[in-house]
Amino acid sequence: MTDTPSWNPLDPDFLRDPYPHYARLRSEDPVHRTPFGPMIVSRYDDAYQVLRDPTTSVKRSSSSGVVPDHMEPLEQRRMERAPSILGLDPPDHTRLRKLVQRTFTPRSINKMRSQTELIVDSLLDALTGREIIDLIADYAFVVPFTVIHTMLGLPEADTVKVREWSGALTQTLEPFLTPEQVAAAVSAGQRMDAYLTEAIEWKRREPADDLLTGLIQVEEEGDRLDSDELLSMVGLLFIAGHETTVNLIGNGTHALLCHPEQFELARTGQVDDETMTEELLRYDSPVQTSGRRLTQDTVIGGIEVAADELVLTALGSANRDEAFWGDTAADLDLTRDDAARHVSFGSGVHHCLGAALARMEGQIAISRLVRRFPELALVEEPTINARIILRGRGILPVSLGTTA
Repeated sequence: MTDTPSWNPLDPDFLRDPYPHYARLRSEDPVHRTPFGPMIVSRYDDAYQVLRDPTTSVKRSSSSGVVPDHMEPLEQRRMERAPSILGLDPPDHTRLRKLVQRTFTPRSINKMRSQTELIVDSLLDALTGREIIDLIADYAFVVPFTVIHTMLGLPEADTVKVREWSGALTQTLEPFLTPEQVAAAVSAGQRMDAYLTEAIEWKRREPADDLLTGLIQVEEEGDRLDSDELLSMVGLLFIAGHETTVNLIGNGTHALLCHPEQFELARTGQVDDETMTEELLRYDSPVQTSGRRLTQDTVIGGIEVAADELVLTALGSANRDEAFWGDTAADLDLTRDDAARHVSFGSGVHHCLGAALARMEGQIAISRLVRRFPELALVEEPTINARIILRGRGILPVSLGTTA
């Protein structure tokens, strides 16, 4: 670690374990100018202020720099498509969110709970008898992908190719991509758009009791999603909604395996599964940063920050801020009664639309895994996916032991 605190996610040591770096930033430079230009805030109260400030924007600055040459094909694709809800401010964001929320009802989530339980149990059955697995590829990736595929009512035969496209497109959530990643993402985007366009037309002809039909038919005061908005929204469900849940399952299970006493609490059901999931989300957030553009001069943490600055909120750091969580902020404690106050899903008007679904999937996937395989153990330390925004394990080899 360097002599001065720094937020540098290109540093391998930071990628491996950012939390000691966050601790120094909170202590020594909580409103920090990063080596890449943007500001980043690392304390809970400051992050919460920025996330909930209604005057901030998620749009890029009009004075943003020139796009690197190798990124131009991806930028062109973004310009040709309807903007994602992730990049819209009110009132456009409000309109789309209001429409989509009508399909993410308690009834739809409850319906998916029973389907998720069946999916998880079937997958655990298939894993039974194997000695060692990669928890990410064989389990954490499969669960949310199968859930969203089932929820949308898409043909099961298409899962392999859609998984490949989704993986390539997930990279576009990161700020830095290689030319190879850009080319793969553009190709995958074209194929995904064609596939989803065909699926949407199919659902228009043959509606069913599923999320895709619901998104097609949803209406609010005469307003509906147009074809481009619908395509953008369904694509986002695959990309953003899927990867974060993969990380929740992988990060959460790894945390339990590194804390045997907490693993035992989860395995034996001595803690509420919902509380367990909130604490796992707090302890090692699947999403590490979220950015906002200031539209006016703002005082953050006693520091004056000028309008048009991009301010990153270090969600992973805020979730371990001693000033907010107390002396046990760095500890994994599945009995923590205020764990749900974490900011892993953001806050304010851009609070994650699929938070309830992700919580439900993570809760079922992790609790049933540790109870089915009580001797679950690390085989070797996992790799880290080396991403800046979405923190997760790349390969996580585990021994299943015997079944309960």
